[in-house]
Amino acid sequence: MIIFDTETTGLPKAIASNIKHQPQIIEFAAIKLSDVDYKEVDRLHFLVNPKRRLPPEIVKITNITDSMLKDAPLFEDKLNDLHLFFKGETNLIAHNLAFDKLMLELELDRLGIDDFPMPSNLICTVAESFHIKGLRLKQSSLFGLATDGLEFAGAHRAINDVEALCTCTLWMIENNYIELK
Repeated sequence: MIIFDTETTGLPKAIASNIKHQPQIIEFAAIKLSDVDYKEVDRLHFLVNPKRRLPPEIVKITNITDSMLKDAPLFEDKLNDLHLFFKGETNLIAHNLAFDKLMLELELDRLGIDDFPMPSNLICTVAESFHIKGLRLKQSSLFGLATDGLEFAGAHRAINDVEALCTCTLWMIENNYIELK
């Protein structure tokens, strides 16, 4: 299973918008866990140079700055790593999966990639945890439930979010809130 998160230059525009007006990934993080014993198998984490200045609100939310990205690789430079990481996996998990999956798809569309090995079992921890409290849980709230009240620090940095989401995912599996295939 792959648990992943992205940080981006902003929120997606209408799907009919020109691809050059769509936001870009500035940080990608993923942890691969064994579908059998749930141990970490691999991880992939990198910053991405979007070749444009970050909006101030994104810097404020993520603490990622233009200077941190100036020497980072372009998304296309990480494509082979992503392909190898995703190849053969069945389960893809994210908190608000629709957003992160769309961001990955936008980057692939920019590069004309249509044969990416996207896992077939898509699991959104927002959707799968809604019934717990009857509302959309922030990841920090879900983490609190999964850890008996621990606070989640470092939100809005992709690797921190993924590490916390691994804890949430394992708790959700143990409590039969999500099902792997």
